[in-house]
Amino acid sequence: MKKRSYTLLLSLLAIILLGGSGCVIHDDDYYDPTPQPTGYRNVFNEEFSTDNRGWTFDDPADSAYAFVTGGLYKFVDYSYTGGTHEAVVTTGANFNRDFLIQTRMKSNYAMALIFGASGNSYGYSFFIDEAGYFAVYKEGYYPEVILDWQRSSAINSGFNDVEIEQVNDYWYGYINGVKVFQTPARVLSGSKTGFMVLANTTGYADYLTVKW
Repeated sequence: MKKRSYTLLLSLLAIILLGGSGCVIHDDDYYDPTPQPTGYRNVFNEEFSTDNRGWTFDDPADSAYAFVTGGLYKFVDYSYTGGTHEAVVTTGANFNRDFLIQTRMKSNYAMALIFGASGNSYGYSFFIDEAGYFAVYKEGYYPEVILDWQRSSAINSGFNDVEIEQVNDYWYGYINGVKVFQTPARVLSGSKTGFMVLANTTGYADYLTVKW
């Protein structure tokens, strides 16, 4: 009896120890310490139903102006030079992390989504034109070409959905849901976001959304 009891005790002890070890191994196999993405937590949204953020401007000396009308933002530039008027507002976005900017716009020549501008920087532009081309620039008195003009079949006549997204130090550009470019992210100095048109352009934006 003593031998059987001793053997039974050892068996029970082995089961407990092995069972505990098995649980630890199982946990190690399936535990992932990497933080899981939670999505964007902050949103700036502009529907252009009113102009309470100061989008309107008028530069009669250079034949350029813009205003909110009927749920749209209308941007007109009849200047000879063009490219010097940006209509941007502060969004409060943190562009030092992943972000997503979305808009819907159209023009009779070329219009850009501007992002990352500040009081001392013109930011970057994502242009599309009515001939089916797009380009990306670092804006300024002497713009720097990030992606030169290239054709994309994703561009429609009329309104186009335009997105710029930063994920893991890369920018991704989308037109009507189609990825048209990928390029390493650059440092953005501010949260101001908005629009630009080239000379002799009338452009419209339907909305502007920034998520971060």
